[in-house]
Amino acid sequence: MATVEEYLSQIKDLTIVPPVLLSVLSLDDDNELSFGELEKKVQSDQVLVARLLKLANSPFFSRGNPVANMKQVITRLGFKTVRSMVAMSMTDSLFSQGNYKKFRDEVWDHSVAKGIFAQILCEEKKFKKEAELAITCGLMQDLGRIVLNTIDRTKYIEVLTEFQTSDVSLISLEKKFFGVDSYEMGSAAAKLWKMPNIIISSIEDLSKPVTEQSALGQIIGFAGVIAKLTGHGKQEPGTLEKFEEYKQSLSLEIEDQKVFLTAKDEKLKTNELYQFCSTL
Repeated sequence: MATVEEYLSQIKDLTIVPPVLLSVLSLDDDNELSFGELEKKVQSDQVLVARLLKLANSPFFSRGNPVANMKQVITRLGFKTVRSMVAMSMTDSLFSQGNYKKFRDEVWDHSVAKGIFAQILCEEKKFKKEAELAITCGLMQDLGRIVLNTIDRTKYIEVLTEFQTSDVSLISLEKKFFGVDSYEMGSAAAKLWKMPNIIISSIEDLSKPVTEQSALGQIIGFAGVIAKLTGHGKQEPGTLEKFEEYKQSLSLEIEDQKVFLTAKDEKLKTNELYQFCSTL
């Protein structure tokens, strides 16, 4: 089987991640300069512009006042919301490669739910700066799965088929079929494409024990567990144990797990970004 380096050589010249997504992810601050840069970068993708205009003019956001251009969209929705929507809209096309439902349902739905749950947790813990980062990091954590799927879609569908019909973890099956797993593949690809350090470190957190993960990594990890327990992706062996680990590490007081999970899932379903994803 190939090594990480050999797989990287196969994807080096492929445009797996759209350049506009990479450039948008690199915009750091909500200031006048980045506001203008976001407007310019988004306008280079007509499909993306159409999606954002549709959302900005939806009853949820429009309040009866239609908008007609990206400057108005960013003003109405806010810099951080638009950047998150760009990430969601463009990663949607990445997760859809191969034109089959199984990869999208198992990986994309879980990634979106994980990112939004992470944002919700950050907001509850008053981590304002991390809240918006949580969505993009949650989405990009599964970059390695996109890469493996792109390298060999037939083989990755075999991975997902065995995963859904057995008690073996997805990461173990990736190693079995490809010789590498999506954690190491994602980290290597993110470095190859010079993604922001915060995204690289969030991917690398996946392979670490809970107590060794960064604060944001723990929140995203816990969000991923919540996503599994609320039906967004298949539960794996040890999911409940992970829930307890994260709860303890994040010092969360959760008296009734079922009530906690139900409340979080209700928040997810009414979240405007989650509803946006349903239109993609």
